[in-house]
Amino acid sequence: MEINESNFLYTITNIRQRLFKFLQHELAKEDITGIAPSFGDILFVLDRKGTLTMREVASHTIKDKSTISSVINKLAARGYITKERDTSDARCTNLRLTPKAKKLRPVLFGISKKMNTRLFEGFSEEEKATLFRLIGKIYENL
Repeated sequence: MEINESNFLYTITNIRQRLFKFLQHELAKEDITGIAPSFGDILFVLDRKGTLTMREVASHTIKDKSTISSVINKLAARGYITKERDTSDARCTNLRLTPKAKKLRPVLFGISKKMNTRLFEGFSEEEKATLFRLIGKIYENL
């Protein structure tokens, strides 16, 4: 398929769907349950940033607070994150990864590495740099 302006968004959506399918398959192979590929950005942000409020997680993931609320509740119910009221502001809920989630870090990074290897197979370093620069420009345009 030739990719151009008229099918670019369709192609990006299709790539995302294929990546999610790949991730689901790899998570199942590792017997990891209770984590959907769409939860990954929340887990990633908490892993990188540490304890955050719901508002901060929403900001870092570019999602509405209401959108992430159900995911946060699922992750908490499955033991991957803790939710605690902020002692200085009872309106805020602090979120952090649990030891159960942190224990998965090497496996999840291994899956991510495998995915990246597959994604960029046959790319030179120069081609990858060009791709990332161009996608960065698209990102900045939005």
